[in-house]
Amino acid sequence: MGPPGPPPLHTLLGLAWALLGSVNAQRDCTGCPQLSGGLIAGLVIGDLLLTLLIALAVYCLAGKIHQHWGSAQGEVKMSPAPETESPYQELQGQRLDIYNDLKKSRANY
Repeated sequence: MGPPGPPPLHTLLGLAWALLGSVNAQRDCTGCPQLSGGLIAGLVIGDLLLTLLIALAVYCLAGKIHQHWGSAQGEVKMSPAPETESPYQELQGQRLDIYNDLKKSRANY
């Protein structure tokens, strides 16, 4: 027999409904601790600072790993690419004679 699959959607919805229904039934909160605005602000600011600290640590760690790999490979410097000939033709100044044929053909219309 293979491993059991995920539970059907209706089972998950039934469990969620049962949990949410029991939360709504508990309206009486006389013994519940109250959260002040300052406490919530402190939690949010602390979370942001912790997130920035983790991001900074990851950035520094990635830089050290990159430096380690660079020194392990001997810092092979690539030589500049050889100068190749441009596939485009250089402009040779103004050549109005090219457009003279166009002006003549328009005069015929």
